[in-house]
Amino acid sequence: MAVTIQVRTGAQARGVRPVDPMRDLPAIVELVALGFEEELDPQGQKMLAEMRKAAQRRPWSAVMEGDVDTAGFVWVEEGRIVGNLSLRYALSAKSHGHLIGNVVVHPDYRGRGIGHALVEAAIDAARRQNSPWIGLEVREDNPAACTLYAHMGFETVGKQQHLLRPANMPWPAGEVPRGPWRTSKPRDSHLWIKLADAIYMPRQQWVLEVRPSQYTFGSFERRLNRWMDGEWEGAWLYGNQKEARLAVSVRTDKRSHFHLWDILAHPAEDAAGAHTCVAQALWATRRFPPWPVITFAADQSPLVQALFDMGFKHHRTLMQMVLEL
Repeated sequence: MAVTIQVRTGAQARGVRPVDPMRDLPAIVELVALGFEEELDPQGQKMLAEMRKAAQRRPWSAVMEGDVDTAGFVWVEEGRIVGNLSLRYALSAKSHGHLIGNVVVHPDYRGRGIGHALVEAAIDAARRQNSPWIGLEVREDNPAACTLYAHMGFETVGKQQHLLRPANMPWPAGEVPRGPWRTSKPRDSHLWIKLADAIYMPRQQWVLEVRPSQYTFGSFERRLNRWMDGEWEGAWLYGNQKEARLAVSVRTDKRSHFHLWDILAHPAEDAAGAHTCVAQALWATRRFPPWPVITFAADQSPLVQALFDMGFKHHRTLMQMVLEL
């Protein structure tokens, strides 16, 4: 059954225009839910629920509090919002680019060039702001979207595997990991960046928003923020103070009941190194219930296989794409 999403649009009856958060937010949230809800992992479901809560409050207060990203464009058709695209600055200060997200067109209006028009509007907006590049992520098994972006000049710069370990799958027995594992400190962020540099190409890092601040594990501010959000976090490095070949972080959302693993393994590491990473992550997570586990792994066969061996299932392959302006 088609879902009708209505919103007052003033005099405009058809075409693309910038998002107006004061009136568009509820319609955008329901359109995003219609397009993506079935493919969301537990973290995505949490984010969608937060967007719905924000839309139920006064839209302006939600925007001022930063509850939802409201920049971007919508397509209006017969007085209804039937297409959406979000646009924002990339978080990495070094790259100075823009990122596209939440590109969705109502099923009843697909195949009419709406997605193309929304992406064109985003590219034009980024150019007007002198952005050097614009990027996005797309499912590899979405040929229509992949073809659209390629025809518009976007180039694939890398891939990540999105894997899920189902809920209520018992934790396997495992020994305490051996080797030079040590707790990651805030001063170790450069080691994480060095390892990320060995795994991901620079333009892929733009889209993945690799930056030192995401690796300042153990800082007081970070621990306080996690505690206030009802989360627990730990991170470990395999190596000495000057170099790390393996890195693992584990975050547990105690309110929404899921775990997030971030595993970095140097490309030169073999299956043994990959299994050591997975064993470390399991050791840190086994203290909690077997809630779903989410990870975005580099497209490295030993690491992906080690995760499969631990019960993970393939959810989707994400392609990072960039258009240099």
